[in-house]
Amino acid sequence: MAIEWRKNFATNDPHIDEQHQQIFRFANKLETIAQQADVDTREVDHLLSFLETYIQNHFRYEEACMLKRRCPVAQKNRSEHVAFKAFLTRNVEAYRHNGYSQQWAQQLFEKLENWLSNHICRVDVKLRDHPEKTTASSSAANR
Repeated sequence: MAIEWRKNFATNDPHIDEQHQQIFRFANKLETIAQQADVDTREVDHLLSFLETYIQNHFRYEEACMLKRRCPVAQKNRSEHVAFKAFLTRNVEAYRHNGYSQQWAQQLFEKLENWLSNHICRVDVKLRDHPEKTTASSSAANR
């Protein structure tokens, strides 16, 4: 079943929320692929390449936001990102070594779906409590 973006996943950072939604869309493409009997492995290659790059960039941005906003779960966030990148790397290597299988794709989707919803709901949403400080309020105080 496709993973759906829900309002309770929102971090109130439009850039991060859009990135999360994009990752969900690509996770759902993986699910669609896993349901097909005949798969074009170039599509799988493209999807994995995208996920590796996109997640790397997303994690970097999100971690910087958490540090900048002094979010108390910043280190936990980073640790979970490191573990997830290792998980994804292992799965990509397994695919490259063993080739595509429907079972591999289904398991990867299930783990990805689980991790995304659990991580976002437990960790990323903490950004809501630590909004970015605007310079408008600080410049008004200086007048």
